Amino acid sequence: MAEACPSPECLWCQGHYTNHRELPCGHTFYCPCLTTYIQTEHVCTDEDRHYFPCPVCETPIFPPEPSLLVNSWATSFPIDQLLLSSTKRISDDQVCEACRRDGESSMADVWCTDCAETLCKQCRTAHKRNKASAKHRLIPMNDGIGEVQNVIVNEICPNHDGECLAFYCIDHRSMCCRDCVSLSHRNCNTIKPLGDVIRKTVATERSGETEWGEIAYEARKIMEDDGAQIATLDSKETEMSDEINQVIEKAKNRLDDLKSDLQSDLRRKVNIYRQQLNVRLSCVSKFHSNADNARFLMSRLEKDGSDRQLFITREKTKMQMAGHYRRVELSLRRPNAFDVTLKMQSIIDTIMKVTIIGDVDITSTVSLTSQNANKCIDTLLGTLQSTPSSASFADSTSASDLTASLKHLTVQPAVDTVDVWAGSVSLVTTVDSSILEGKKIPYLHSGTFTEGGQLLVADKVNRRLLLFDDKYTFLRDYNIDGHPTDVKRGPRPDQILVAIDGNTILECTLQIQILTVINKINVPDYTHGITVQRDTILVCTISYIYVLSTEGRITESKKKLYEADIILDISTSKTLLYYTDGYSVVCGRLEGGGVVNKYKDDGLVTPAGMGVDRDSNVYVCGNGSGNVYLVSSEGSRGKPLTRLTGINRPSAMIMHPTKQEFVVTSSEEAVSFEVYRFNKTE
Repeated sequence: MAEACPSPECLWCQGHYTNHRELPCGHTFYCPCLTTYIQTEHVCTDEDRHYFPCPVCETPIFPPEPSLLVNSWATSFPIDQLLLSSTKRISDDQVCEACRRDGESSMADVWCTDCAETLCKQCRTAHKRNKASAKHRLIPMNDGIGEVQNVIVNEICPNHDGECLAFYCIDHRSMCCRDCVSLSHRNCNTIKPLGDVIRKTVATERSGETEWGEIAYEARKIMEDDGAQIATLDSKETEMSDEINQVIEKAKNRLDDLKSDLQSDLRRKVNIYRQQLNVRLSCVSKFHSNADNARFLMSRLEKDGSDRQLFITREKTKMQMAGHYRRVELSLRRPNAFDVTLKMQSIIDTIMKVTIIGDVDITSTVSLTSQNANKCIDTLLGTLQSTPSSASFADSTSASDLTASLKHLTVQPAVDTVDVWAGSVSLVTTVDSSILEGKKIPYLHSGTFTEGGQLLVADKVNRRLLLFDDKYTFLRDYNIDGHPTDVKRGPRPDQILVAIDGNTILECTLQIQILTVINKINVPDYTHGITVQRDTILVCTISYIYVLSTEGRITESKKKLYEADIILDISTSKTLLYYTDGYSVVCGRLEGGGVVNKYKDDGLVTPAGMGVDRDSNVYVCGNGSGNVYLVSSEGSRGKPLTRLTGINRPSAMIMHPTKQEFVVTSSEEAVSFEVYRFNKTE
């Protein structure tokens, strides 16, 4: 097993630190590192961007106060008291807090883990005699051996400032405040007061905390294996370089030029894999630091924390470790073992007539050490996340039972949003087809926004994907072996799913603008529309909607009420799905099947691409009417939203995940796509 970590590490610079801040997603960073990252990540010219992605899990993070300057965002997040490095106790830490409040000064004798304060001998006696505090856990000050004693766990909800975590949703395995229950868990079936969950689970879960150390140990194995593989790759490069030198020494003049070309090719190809392996190593190294931090934290709480503090922190740590691991897992699937071979031309006598004398070929695999460690980490995290289970709470309370008591709450929205039913839209930018090159005029059939906020669009007619930055500036294209009909983000970080030719989905990764195809999934014929719900893929054909596992296995099929087009999107918050039947927008049930409603309007001719916003409103572009319609989530009402400026036959609708913006693409027109934004009504 790994050795005990002397003090926690920053997940960004991996150095030991004391001035650290905890983000709402649970990951912790050295404050100067976080400030530097935010200033680098933030695009100052984008006035609408009031968030930044977490450096580890890429969860969008909003500062507590939207009006704060960007350079002060980092300091606005709370200090993580539990990840303080071991430091000498200052004199004030030895003073009785109870006496200090009464204007007196007495040396502290014990530390109360429940009250999170120091007590002298007299106050300790009174504390034990008081009925309310008689069962509090008191720790002698000298047990700390000079370390800071005050264990403080942040019990404030990360989504609703000022609200304490008071409930536990068994359905989502998450802690909630009153606002969370009222807004996000209204339809959940199993919600318990946090105190009840703590009493029923803390004793049984305490023995399983060795998993944190095992996770750190397995992560270190991967890290060491990656380091060894980098050394092997370097050695192979040296070996191949020597072989190249031996061959090219036989020729003169022209051979010197070809030698340089070949070595450049070797360096370029090896550097690509070295860079990928370094990225993988860095990712795993940060995860290892995170796991060691978790182990340090749990060990600290086992000794000095209360049961409540231990439970809350463990649940938070589970979530942030799982979020981090989802980010790491995809990197672990990338190859980390390489075999470099050299292919030389057989006829050296004719070298003066050739333009290339050899080729560098590198085959890659994931090493067995890495595979085993990855599997072990996945199992350990699954074990940690499997509790508390709903089986332990037969008398659980549903959110609907709690909602009545919470109706009086007034919850302020996290960001200033526009009512899409009352607001208007305006054109933000237009992208012409002429700048996208291509052999034919682009037919942008579908698209999605990546985790980094970039726009990825499928150009069906030119058999390629187009990548744009968050300002909609064209970056590059990726050739596809087939005609892409739909593209969506997958359930894992950096995962992209591309439907091609009506019978295949390409499983890809998109990292640092490098698109890599890692798998081909066979799907039912005539599949064009795809979407993702949690860990499943939904594909739409003319007559059926199929539910697939991420491996491509069909787990369920739903016959559509109408022989419909192959456009598809879903609302995960309301478990509804949407598709078109050539004339109408059909709203159906995701679970159980059946049609909820059909929306049809004479002004919406040949509904084509559609998108769903965060509030489950549906946006549909009329391919025959050249406009965009807004339809309610249940399909009961709708209205024309806008006519398009430079597009006559809109093809796809792409909703921005964080801004109130949407992209409308064209089918082989002079304007490839237009971007529209909602405005407040004056």
